[in-house]
Parts: sequence; C-alpha cells; structure tokens
Amino acid sequence: MNKKGFTLIELLAVIIILGILMIIAIPSVTRYINDSRKSAYVDTAKEIVSGTRNIVNEGKLGMYDTNTTYYIPASCIQTENGTKSPYGEFTKAYVGVIYNGTGYKYYWISVDDAGQGVANITPIDKLDTDNIESDLTDSDIESVVESVGIGNRSEIKILNCTNNSSTWDREHHISDTSNNASEENGGGTSSGSGSGTSTEPVCIPATTLHTKTCNRNSTSIGCGASIGYGNTITYGTIVNGSPKAGDAYDCKVTQDGGYTERFYYVGSDGDNSILIYYTNMDDQTEYAYNYYNNQNWQGPRTGYQYLPDTSTWNNPGLIAPGTRQIVAENGNGSTSGGTIESFTYTNKVARFLTYQEVASACGSSGMTTNGYLNNCTWLMENIGQYEGSSGAYGYWLETPYSDHSNYVWLAHGYNRRIANTNANNYAACGVRPVITIKSSGLGQ
Repeated sequence: MNKKGFTLIELLAVIIILGILMIIAIPSVTRYINDSRKSAYVDTAKEIVSGTRNIVNEGKLGMYDTNTTYYIPASCIQTENGTKSPYGEFTKAYVGVIYNGTGYKYYWISVDDAGQGVANITPIDKLDTDNIESDLTDSDIESVVESVGIGNRSEIKILNCTNNSSTWDREHHISDTSNNASEENGGGTSSGSGSGTSTEPVCIPATTLHTKTCNRNSTSIGCGASIGYGNTITYGTIVNGSPKAGDAYDCKVTQDGGYTERFYYVGSDGDNSILIYYTNMDDQTEYAYNYYNNQNWQGPRTGYQYLPDTSTWNNPGLIAPGTRQIVAENGNGSTSGGTIESFTYTNKVARFLTYQEVASACGSSGMTTNGYLNNCTWLMENIGQYEGSSGAYGYWLETPYSDHSNYVWLAHGYNRRIANTNANNYAACGVRPVITIKSSGLGQ
C-alpha cells in the first residue's frame, strides 16, 4: 500500500493560506475587542449617571440653581458593577448636571489610567463609542471641569464626597466662567421670573421690626407662655453683619413694585439664600389641606395651589422651585405609605419650608417639645392661635412624617413647636411661602 504525504509546495501553500487568514482575522478580532471595550466604557458611564440620578432625585444635594453647572466625581457614585473603566481605573471622571427649573440633564467627561476617555462634555443620551478618545491626560479633563459651564450656566460647582458619597461638600466652586459647552438639547437658564437673575437687590435689610401685643391669656399655650399676656411680641432681628436665621428683610417680589413685603432669613443653600414670608397666603379664613387624598408620599398637591405663581410674584430675581425630591424628616425618600414622589411646583415661584430647614435655623434638639419655637418667634408671626386671636394653628411644612402614611409636619404656634398631624386636617394649617434668591440678591 502506498502512503503519500504532503509535498513541500503543498505545505507552503497551506502556510501561506493560514497567514493570509491571520492577516485578515487579527485586525477584525482586535477591532471587535476594542469595540466591545468601548461599548462597555459607554455602558459603565451610563450606569454611573444612573446612580447619580438616584442621588440627585433624593434631593440631598440641593441642585436647584438654574445658573449653575454641577460636576459630581464618578468615584462618589456606588454602582452594582463598580466604577472601573474596561481599560483601567478612572483617574478623572465626572457627571455633569444642570437644572432648567423643571428637571435635570446629565453629561459625561472622563479619562482612565490607560489614557482612554471622553474629553468633551457630552450629553449622556448622545454618548456613544465615537466619543471615546485615546492619549488623554488627567489635566485635559480637569481643565475642562474647572472652567467650562454647560449652556449659559455661568457658575461651576464641583462637589466633593468622602466615604463613597456618605458625606458631601457643596462649597467648592469656581464662579463666572467665560467658557461654555453646548447643551445640544435646548434648555438653558429660565427667563423671566424664576431665573434667579436681577439687576438690583431682591431683598434689603429691614430698618424696623414688626411688633404685636400678645393676646393669649394663658401661661401654657401660644405667646402667653413665652412672651406673657399683654406684652409686645417682636418678630425677627435687625441685620448686623452676615445674615443669620431670623434676620428681617423687606423684599421686592414684583418687577415694578417696591420693597414692601416682609421676609425672614432662614439659611443658605450653597450660593442661594432662603427666606420665609411673614404670613400665610390663604387669608386665614379657609385653610388648605396639604397632601393630596391624605397620602403623604404624593407631594403637597392641594396646599401648593395657594402659593404665589410666577405672574403674581414676577421679580426675575426669585428662583422658581421647579421639581424637588421631597424627603421625610429622617432624610429618607419614603414613608410607611410608599416611596415619596418628586414634586413639581408648577408655575410657582415659592415653596414650603422643610423640617430640615427649621432644624438648621432653630436647632435640631427637642423640635417636637412644647416651647421649641420660643427662640424662633419669627416663624410664628400672624399665626392666630399663637397670638391669641382666632385663626390657623400654624402652617404646613413640605415634609411628610416617615412613620405614618398620612401625617405631615407643621409649624404649630399654639404649642410653639414642630408637630405632625393628618394631611387632610384643613382646619389647622395655612400655607406660608418660602422664596429662594441668589445670596448676591440680598442688599446690604
């Protein structure tokens, strides 16, 4: 039997054919691997942005300024699959966030230790593999983040965090950048009332304080327990230096009006100042219950209608509250009734005061104890049941009570404390507007 092997020519032909196949296949395989990595890069960025969106929607960062570009480090965001690039570790990566008065838009910029990244601020819904570049450095990304605002948002705020977003620092920022990245999808700073921009102060320090006589003839309730029957109640304090809680301001809430409306300084949120009106908006003859259908996780759908709208208080220096993620008194985004919905103050230029803002202004200890508000009487002006006349017991806060499905917190003048009651208890509470302005809008 004859056995015949391959000839040298046949072996060379096979080798040549295999070589040609390898020449064709290797670039295709390399391209496939690289494309897969780029797709994974985009997927990782989108997952980090999704985690950022959850934190923003919880309302913990207070990103409501329509004039600010916010940058959040990707390292602050916890995701299910981590925050590592498919090429290596992210060394500089940020989620850009802007607010347009009604909602948020998200952007991405990054570089990893392999020099792969996205060097231009890119809307997350437009991010794809074509945006990924090579040979980038940390300084390429940092120079953009520190100097480029998105759209016409002229102020930049870079947030810092420790312990993977358990503690946030909102104070690190660079102002008045002259560089702007395109939004690509419209938006921009709100115009007219609610934009936060004004050519003159929105509020100026009051020169006189409001006073009344205490008509509560009791030593245990209302002003009688803290001021004494027949004595003078003085609301607020005269501004002396930097603003502090309770300082009295006269504000111009209409474009063509004067400084005729009394407000009290509550505190600040970054570069914004928060002030509360001196009286309720519902004329204290018909009180609005707060949360819709007595369900405290749905937002103040009923009570908010009594707040001034953008046509009534139309000073462009007032920053409209837009959409806010409401949280309970413990900072959680749910009550025993369900997950608290984000709430949009449609066409409104003011909102409700929160439990947390009261705690910051008046102290967090003993808030539910009778007499807690004795040192914050400026929060009780024109509360009928505090001053001794008939009228509301207080006014609603924005904050639902975590342990119940239908209770909401209120400032309670009768007992001079922060209390909670059934959300449809319309006979007890009024609606008191809180405005937000740029701190530069406080006159001296």
